[in-house]
Amino acid sequence: MKVWQIAFCLSFMATGVAYGQPYKPVTVVQELPGWQCMSLSAVYGPQGTNAPPAPVFSGPDSSAPQVGTGAGVIIVAKPLRVTNGRTEMIWPNGKKVWISADILTPWHSISDPSAVCHPALLSNGRYGFTTSG
Repeated sequence: MKVWQIAFCLSFMATGVAYGQPYKPVTVVQELPGWQCMSLSAVYGPQGTNAPPAPVFSGPDSSAPQVGTGAGVIIVAKPLRVTNGRTEMIWPNGKKVWISADILTPWHSISDPSAVCHPALLSNGRYGFTTSG
């Protein structure tokens, strides 16, 4: 065997070794005042969590292009501010986009009616939520 073949095999084997990484849980840095949790109305319908995601737009105007979709917990301003039928929401990366307000409903937990959702900035720099109750 040639030297380069041995070196290649050894480097391949070395990359296959799993190195343990310390686990650091994601925690809430701060709750977001002026924002609230909402959900797509369809999530509480017959399709449940299999309800299709909703289109999300770059702005409130009808000509604004679709930039993605929203599903699950939707973080919107509190009180809800509607412009041209759309309201501003925060994506997990912090980008503000717009979603149709008429497809949203207040977030609630079916399994724990006393639960309350709180929009939050997380320790990994992303936006999400925490619950209490």
